[in-house]
Amino acid sequence: MGCGAGLRNKHYSFILSDWPAMDWFEAVTENFMDTGGRPLETLRSIRKHYPVALHGVSLSIASCDALNLDYLNKLKMLAKDIEPFVISDHLCWTGVDGHNLHDLLPLPLTEEALEHVVLRIQKVQEILNRPILIENISTYVTFKHSAVPEWEFLREVARRSGCGILLDLNNIYVNSVNHRFDPMHYLEEIPGKWVGQFHLAGHTDKGAFLFDTHNGEVVENVWALYRRALELYGPVSTLVEWDEAIPDFSRLSVEVEKAKKVYSAARQIFPSKTDEMAKKEISFSSGGAERRLASLYDVQRQIKKRIQSHNVSGFQDAMLNPQGGSSGEERMAVYADGYLARAMEALTDVYEAVRHLLGEEAFAELSERYIDAHPSVSYNLNFFGKHLPDFIVHTSYAEKLPFLPDLARLEWQIAEAFHASQDSKFDPASIASYSDDDWEKMRIFFQPSVRLVLSGWPIKDIWEARKKPP
Repeated sequence: MGCGAGLRNKHYSFILSDWPAMDWFEAVTENFMDTGGRPLETLRSIRKHYPVALHGVSLSIASCDALNLDYLNKLKMLAKDIEPFVISDHLCWTGVDGHNLHDLLPLPLTEEALEHVVLRIQKVQEILNRPILIENISTYVTFKHSAVPEWEFLREVARRSGCGILLDLNNIYVNSVNHRFDPMHYLEEIPGKWVGQFHLAGHTDKGAFLFDTHNGEVVENVWALYRRALELYGPVSTLVEWDEAIPDFSRLSVEVEKAKKVYSAARQIFPSKTDEMAKKEISFSSGGAERRLASLYDVQRQIKKRIQSHNVSGFQDAMLNPQGGSSGEERMAVYADGYLARAMEALTDVYEAVRHLLGEEAFAELSERYIDAHPSVSYNLNFFGKHLPDFIVHTSYAEKLPFLPDLARLEWQIAEAFHASQDSKFDPASIASYSDDDWEKMRIFFQPSVRLVLSGWPIKDIWEARKKPP
């Protein structure tokens, strides 16, 4: 398919007006599964001009919770609508016990985890009636009871389940630095015939570790991995991701063009080298107290507790390896801080006027209290702030600003309306010839995007004032 770019809402207007040269686009699945509004209409318009891949972040294939059939049915409907050339997600879990942590979380590489993941991938592919690609993730902790290297685990998942592999080269490099292994060896251990796509992205150097931020351009070490991967696997469809500090489309295109030049110049030098790995089965070593340290469910419950509580005490650090001079528990702060940041960002995006009135510090305090009181139960962060208006009622902020709950309700209704299905616009001329008798019999049906908010306060004026300078 050549080289494509991630589809981000900052670029919607430019793409729809200029239709830039691009081989294909990748859309984040969850951004379009629960909307009938502008995002979905934009994706449909883009699909008419470009091939589209659907890339999910919430399949949670390794979770010990039951598969989310509502999620899978929505994904199946979206795929029927968009007709993507591929569907992909990650080798990870995103939540457990009904709570979603909105991160790509690591798992111990054990026989128990392998069998669990394989069965779930097979079920997903049966429901979708198509194979999927599973992506390797960046990680910041490793488990003492992991029994095989990451590349062997990924290879065996594909061999047993029949799925393909989305090989994220930036993630391989990040993990090679964080966990001290040879990234080139990783590539040589993955059968090329199972690799359906590459991802390229930037990352952030935190000193003690690399952090997968998709912020900035692809670094030279990742380009070197890309060149080697093309030699091993041949011309595999390639995506450039840029998700933080997103630049103008013209700057993103420069990075995609750089990938195209490497892609076009590559020759597959070792066409059979990696395919020998497809026949290689893995064996799990047995025995030892560390191998029996914790079940997959125990691991997930411990990590969930640590992430949600932001509390280091009581965490079973014995199951994690030290990382770059830090204990495994200390490195868990990367995930805990990420959960808090994503949840606060979701609230900030919706409650702009509430934040404007309260100020940064007070809004952050309110958000943290809400996050602790209302753990996310949906894969879609757009739903996370639903209960904030009622939560505000019982805070001191409502005593000082009694209109604040109603203002929050207005903002939530605006956010909901953005994603509601939009029927055709009403044409006043269509009722111009109605008689008085017709008017008496008329019944009005609002289209789904209409929301009504009852308030004794001038909340519309207050909401509009958020855009005015002080």
